[in-house]
Amino acid sequence: MHLHSLLLPSCIAVLVGAVIPAIAGGQREADALLKWKASLTDADASLSSWSLEANSTTSPCNWAFVGCSSTGDITALNITNARIKGTLAGLDFSAFPRLEDLVLGQNDLYGTIPEGIGNLTSLTSLQMYGQRLSGPIPRSIGQLKQLENLLLAYLELSGTIPVEIGNLTSLQDLHLAGNGGLAGLIPPAIGKLEKLSWLDLSFNNLTGSIPSEIGNMTELEMMDLESNCLQGELPGTLSRLQKLGDIGVSDNQLGGRITITGNNSNLGSLAIASNYFSGISVGPICTVLTTIIANNNRFASLQDLNFQNCTSLQSLDLARNGIHGDFNKWLGTLPKKLRLTHLELDENNITGGIPPVLGNMTSLWFLNLGHNQLTGAIPPELGKLYQLISLNLSYNQLSGPLPLAFRNRSRLVSLDLSSCSLTGQLHDLLFTDQSDFSSNYSFPGNMMLALSSNHISGTIPKLLCNANYLIMLDLSNNALHGDLPNCLWDLPSLQFMDLSNNSFSGAVPFSRSSKITLQSLHLANNHFEGNFPSSIRKCDKLITLDLGGNNFTGELPSWISKSLPQLRYLRLSSNMFHGVIPETILQFQQLRLLDLSHNKLSGPMPVDFANFTGMKQEQANGTTIYDSEYFGFEQIQLVWKNGDHDYSRTIAFITGIDLSCNSLSQTFPEGITTLHGLKYLNFSRNQFSGGIPKDIGNLAFIESLDLSWNQLEGEIPLSVADLKYLSTLNLSNNDLSGRIPGGSQLQTLDDPSIYSNNPGLCGFPLKECANASGSTHNRTNPNDDREVLWLSCFVVAGAIFGFWLSWGVLFCKETWRYALYRYVDNILERL
Repeated sequence: MHLHSLLLPSCIAVLVGAVIPAIAGGQREADALLKWKASLTDADASLSSWSLEANSTTSPCNWAFVGCSSTGDITALNITNARIKGTLAGLDFSAFPRLEDLVLGQNDLYGTIPEGIGNLTSLTSLQMYGQRLSGPIPRSIGQLKQLENLLLAYLELSGTIPVEIGNLTSLQDLHLAGNGGLAGLIPPAIGKLEKLSWLDLSFNNLTGSIPSEIGNMTELEMMDLESNCLQGELPGTLSRLQKLGDIGVSDNQLGGRITITGNNSNLGSLAIASNYFSGISVGPICTVLTTIIANNNRFASLQDLNFQNCTSLQSLDLARNGIHGDFNKWLGTLPKKLRLTHLELDENNITGGIPPVLGNMTSLWFLNLGHNQLTGAIPPELGKLYQLISLNLSYNQLSGPLPLAFRNRSRLVSLDLSSCSLTGQLHDLLFTDQSDFSSNYSFPGNMMLALSSNHISGTIPKLLCNANYLIMLDLSNNALHGDLPNCLWDLPSLQFMDLSNNSFSGAVPFSRSSKITLQSLHLANNHFEGNFPSSIRKCDKLITLDLGGNNFTGELPSWISKSLPQLRYLRLSSNMFHGVIPETILQFQQLRLLDLSHNKLSGPMPVDFANFTGMKQEQANGTTIYDSEYFGFEQIQLVWKNGDHDYSRTIAFITGIDLSCNSLSQTFPEGITTLHGLKYLNFSRNQFSGGIPKDIGNLAFIESLDLSWNQLEGEIPLSVADLKYLSTLNLSNNDLSGRIPGGSQLQTLDDPSIYSNNPGLCGFPLKECANASGSTHNRTNPNDDREVLWLSCFVVAGAIFGFWLSWGVLFCKETWRYALYRYVDNILERL
């Protein structure tokens, strides 16, 4: 009894000693969270449960996004997709001594990560991603000795990776990807993370070399350093990493030769694209390696690329390396039972023929041999590639007939045989039974069919209209003829169609569809006739329209800009359109190219071109305003700098207006000089009158200007001298007068013919102007005006000074004054 009386108070004391601190700790944690919530914006909805009034206890364990231990301590905060907005400055990290997991993802947090995060000494997982958190990684992060998972990805962090990260010796996963401002060297201290299995530093701005200390991370299984600015070679210490399964260093500035040794026996994926590597050596043990992505490097010889030991290889990409060698010989070095699914060797200098043995690689899904120097016919053995989804043999030196082996291949969704000099008719490729083509069509799942620049003849089979999934069709530059099938417009998925440079004729058929999905339509250089095709009115997603070089007639429709609001490239040149240009054509706000040249248009120009907002800004190099994945197939023929040029990808950087060879009249249209992004302007061979706008120098990026063969008069504006990119100019056959402006760029245009047949013009490169000319242009540039003005000022000032100086002397010198009086009296007496 006495013993029980002693134990009971002791147990109560222990219980109270444990509960009271827990209650106090829970109260502090709750207060810290509520204080942080008060500092946030738009937090009431998602954090509505964060309220002490809503709970009978001070513990926040029942709150959303909060996890607790059995003792009531907060051990987890996982606030993901809560749409909260604010900073971390108001969060007291020291209030959570037992927090193990902190996840803040896909919110709208901004500001820096506070140094106070180092107080979370129990933390094992820290994840912050998909937000606007910025600034450096706090050095106090090195205090989180229990941390196993650190993810600070796709934020806006800057600065360098702190060396203190080497203190996190328990770390197993490190993700710092997608912080464009994270720069500097990879610290050698990272080699202390000997338990690390996953390293992701991709999509940053890291520089320097990959530290050799990375070879100390013997547990490493994945290393992703893609899209940085790393230099040097891959460190030889990588051979120590026997567990390494994935290496990703694409899009850097690394070089040298890569060697895969027997120690890297678990290596399954090697991604080294877009670097300066000169070669790759594979050791005898690489049976696990399945993927090699090595495009855009500096490999040289195909025969130096020996993969005979890579028996598990499935995907091999060696495109755009400048590789030379015989394809047939190299293919024989590959393992006999290789189950390759992807083979990409495009844009190299590979020679030889396509070997029939390639047809034995029956596992192939993707085969790309385009843009090489392969010769001969396409072997029929390729027909055995039943799994093939995409085949590209374009831009080679192949010959022979269209391959019949690909008929009835429903899995073949992409076929590109462009520029191969192939012969035959289109139905040879599409049909097996020409007598019954109502059921035997070959491309029910085909998304892309490109057969441009061959010698294909005949007509377009109506059966092609059954290809409901066809997105891209390019039959340009062939010998096709006849009318277009009516149903071609009704293909429900078609976005790109190029039928230019054939011999199609007749009227463009009418469409039964209420909406047409086309984004790009090329019908140029055929024999189409009739009025402007009414079916185009339904193409409200159209970006490119090229009807040039046909026999279209009638007036330009007034609905064209309203029905085609996204149009950027419009070429209607070399037809027989007549009448006035409708005012509504000025409503194209995204238009960057307008070519109405070589028609029979007449009358005054529309009033104000300033509505062409798409031409007011230069399109920067390296960007594209075209959204389609088939932009590389775009090709438009333009007259540029007095020559015909075919533009494909570079069309995105061309902004211009060509109205030449019509009968347009009256004065220069207003607003044309507000189109600051123009690269070329051609108004030649019309009947424009009046003067050249004085502010034409505002067209700062213009390279080609042709106003010849009009009735322009007056002087050439001095602002022409400001056109520093002007390389082609033609002002001939007008009625211009005065001195030709000077300027460093104009001095390079020394061909007199560009000013010929303007009787009143003079100055370089024509004859010198006469000194007696009264023209206000008797000066080479605005500096001459200032020189004349200053000279006049000095003369007048000298006269005034001399006058008052003389009278001042006479006033001060009495003898001089009397002498002057006597001299004047003598003169008067003689008179």
